[in-house]
Amino acid sequence: MQPEQKALYKRLRHEFGVSAIVLLVYYAIMNAAVALVDIVDAVAYTLISIMTCPSYSVDALVNELVDRLLGNGWGYALAVAIGLLLLLVWKKPRAFRAYTRVEKPMTVRAFSGLFSLVIAAQLVFTVLYVVVEFFLNLVGLSAESSAQAASGGADTFSMFLYAGLLAPISEEILFRGLILRSLEPYGRKFAVFASAFLFGLFHGNIVQSPYAFVVGLVLGYTAIEYSIGWAMLLHMFNNLILGDTLPRLLSPLPELVQEAAIYGIIVVCALVGLVYLAVERHAVADYFTKKRIHPVCLKCFFTSPAVIALGIIMVFNMLMVLFL
Repeated sequence: MQPEQKALYKRLRHEFGVSAIVLLVYYAIMNAAVALVDIVDAVAYTLISIMTCPSYSVDALVNELVDRLLGNGWGYALAVAIGLLLLLVWKKPRAFRAYTRVEKPMTVRAFSGLFSLVIAAQLVFTVLYVVVEFFLNLVGLSAESSAQAASGGADTFSMFLYAGLLAPISEEILFRGLILRSLEPYGRKFAVFASAFLFGLFHGNIVQSPYAFVVGLVLGYTAIEYSIGWAMLLHMFNNLILGDTLPRLLSPLPELVQEAAIYGIIVVCALVGLVYLAVERHAVADYFTKKRIHPVCLKCFFTSPAVIALGIIMVFNMLMVLFL
């Protein structure tokens, strides 16, 4: 390898690694904020419980604390506030104007097709869970807890606020704003792919991460071809409809009917998405054949020390859940 080529690879690895470093910092902020809020909440709740009812059962108190901590979304909300504040100080308000620029107007047909593809991506989650669960069962393990963590609805107002509104907004600003736009000079397709890969990896869930990668591709395409606002809207609809609203509406029905209704909607959306792709097949083919991702970008991205470090941490999280 020539010295000039080595210097180029080193520079690209560094520039691509910035995105992973940002995610590592945000991951640290999120864990610290969640831990802080949970500790304060647990201490306050314990003191109040003891003062109001001295004979309170320890086992009952522990069970209630576990339920409170699992449903406490205020730590995540605090992390979002800190993260956006630091991003605002770092990149200044003008960066947000660049993130939110409109590329071209959205049409009803395009939005319907993209929305259908986002919902249809749930099939990836379902199929992957079945496959992963089958092979894990062969060695005495299970991905059921990972699947429940990924698909569970919001049982509290704080988790509803975070999952339905704050997470879509903050994640779009982070992944389809900062990361995607910083990678855009190296190719729009590369920016969409790399930001989607980091989006999936950041979820740190053996079942959810591939699903998030597929959704990230659709959201990245939406942001770079239309605007980040439409990506936010798709993200919110996905979280609110599949993650919370639809399960609540169907909850009075028998479990078998609930599952049939949800999967029926997903299949219908998948068919609509396929029809959309068929109608737009020439534009889709043209999009994938022109200006392909440069192999050097992929090589430098996946060999960036920061990207590797992020991958190791998130894969560790995925595997750790399996053994808990």
